[in-house]
Amino acid sequence: MPEERRLVTVLFADVVGSTGLGGELDPEDLRALLARYYALAREIVAAHGGTLEKFIGDAVMAIFGLPTAHDDDPRRALDAAIKLRDAVRGEPSLGERLPIRIGVNTGEVVATIDRAAADFLVTGDAVNIAARLQQSADRWAIVAGERTVRAAGDGFSYAAGGSVEARGKAEPVEARTVLGRSTPRSVPRAPIIGREADLAQLELVARRAFTERRPYLVTIMAPPGTGKSRLLEAFLEGLPGAQPDATVAVAQCLPYGQRLTYWPLRALLQAITGIDAAASGEVLRQAIVDWLRDNGDPEADGTADQLAATLGATELEVVDRHAVFAAWRRAIELAATHRPLVLVVEDLHWSSESLLDLVEFIFQPRADLPLLLLALSRPQLLDRRPARAGGRAAPAG
Repeated sequence: MPEERRLVTVLFADVVGSTGLGGELDPEDLRALLARYYALAREIVAAHGGTLEKFIGDAVMAIFGLPTAHDDDPRRALDAAIKLRDAVRGEPSLGERLPIRIGVNTGEVVATIDRAAADFLVTGDAVNIAARLQQSADRWAIVAGERTVRAAGDGFSYAAGGSVEARGKAEPVEARTVLGRSTPRSVPRAPIIGREADLAQLELVARRAFTERRPYLVTIMAPPGTGKSRLLEAFLEGLPGAQPDATVAVAQCLPYGQRLTYWPLRALLQAITGIDAAASGEVLRQAIVDWLRDNGDPEADGTADQLAATLGATELEVVDRHAVFAAWRRAIELAATHRPLVLVVEDLHWSSESLLDLVEFIFQPRADLPLLLLALSRPQLLDRRPARAGGRAAPAG
């Protein structure tokens, strides 16, 4: 079995006071609690792109960065830790009966990989330190190593700096307690330089889409770090002066953590309708029905059923893709009927195949509308959709 040296982030989660709990509960009841805990861990780790390495008694060990490495593995691990902690604490059957604590650490390991069995064994000091950080944490706390904190960026808040006395380490280990997620600090933006021609092209396409009432699709495709988002920002900053009544709706595709295929469309729906997309169940569905009726949809109930189902707000079984796509196109057409509409889909390369199909379907409206659809993507999207190499206008007529 080959060995590989890899940079990974290790997550250790353990149950506090499990020995006493074992003496209080019937073995079958304890087994049921742990099974639910393990199921949550497996689901959350997988949703964030990690690998559940093993269960050790009532502890969970997960690896982020193996077998597939991502440029944001420390952030994924911290997101997963917060999600797991909150999910266990909020689970009615677990709650205070199964308090956990979590340690997260980033470092180099040696992975012995058995490709035939799709299994691996990870060894290294980074694993040991993650376990020690977990042992030092209070109940429901998450303690992260300093390297993880630095690599995760400024999207999290922490308690004041500190250190942990780790067994077997000559010096204390620098670590910080994770308090939760935070809004990244605002960084002053540099003026856009050398992209004036690109910006002028976007502005020209927007004017044609709005004045001719002819939908356009523009794909901004470039490697990461080359200014796609900055170009978009510059365009949107100038939009109020050129088209003050335009509505801008942004859908953000994420590389992990999205359980629903069409989850990015929640933000889009909220922007074009004004509905609180965070509402759940019948509240969200009824709000969609009301908006559709107010905007003249004669089949508001059926359209709302499809929209709400794709967002996980109803129990409707979504099996008719054509009905789903038609519902979203109908909602967008209604929104664009009253004022110019700019739809932005960021990081389209991370979207599912179904969401890609929906984006292309939306671009085929049945009416002349002032609609501009902007898609930002990395070139890897061309491996899946070679035809996305450029923008185009909707057919006339």
